[in-house]
Amino acid sequence: MRSRTFFMSAAVAGVIVSAMLLALSAPVTLHAQGKSRAAPGHSEDLSPVGAWWGIARPCPANPASDPSHVALCQQICGLCPFVPGALPPEVPMMPSILGDGTVVVNDAGSIPVFHTTAQGSWAADPNGDIQLPGKARYQASFVWLQGSPDQVAGPGVVRQFVGVARPRFVVYWDENEPDQMFGFIQPYFFPIVGQNGLVNVLPADPANPFEGNHFPALNFLQPLPPGCSPANGCLGTFHFTIHRIKPSV
Repeated sequence: MRSRTFFMSAAVAGVIVSAMLLALSAPVTLHAQGKSRAAPGHSEDLSPVGAWWGIARPCPANPASDPSHVALCQQICGLCPFVPGALPPEVPMMPSILGDGTVVVNDAGSIPVFHTTAQGSWAADPNGDIQLPGKARYQASFVWLQGSPDQVAGPGVVRQFVGVARPRFVVYWDENEPDQMFGFIQPYFFPIVGQNGLVNVLPADPANPFEGNHFPALNFLQPLPPGCSPANGCLGTFHFTIHRIKPSV
């Protein structure tokens, strides 16, 4: 299983996770996967398909600033263990949920520490651990390529590829409030890059020559462990509310 080397040091993890987040999942009346009844971005859409904006903050929620999310965090993660120093105070984010079942996510964490746009997929999740009355649960899986903090090298600044981030991203949606969703994110960091700056891959396999040395030895595409704990590689839990970005017409 994973050891403590599964994630970076707390100092680096802090900037990596502050470089973090987001994305989404599929529709309540299950119009195929993500198919909406109207143009994305309009309140008459009976699905989460569209562009969204919001802010994620660490669990446990602050009773002063986020009183409505206190009970949600408690239900999701109890005392909400996290890697010390790994969770920034907030991460503004812009997930786009597409009708073909894919997601694309940008977040403000990529400004101080570069990472690529997150890409992945989403689906309805009616059998997930935490179901809320009157809400449809959706879950997304997405990945981005993570850069290192800037390093001064000679006359310039150098960034290096250090691994990938992959969170568990869950959202709750109500067709009676189609332009607002809330949920949680549990990010994992996978240090798939070796000291030589190259991805650590599986050894070549004559029985499967197209896989072997083209796939990471640390498989970040397998199902994430249940729950969130530093012991299973999870950096912590974020709670959030996001709002639909509608066309200005």
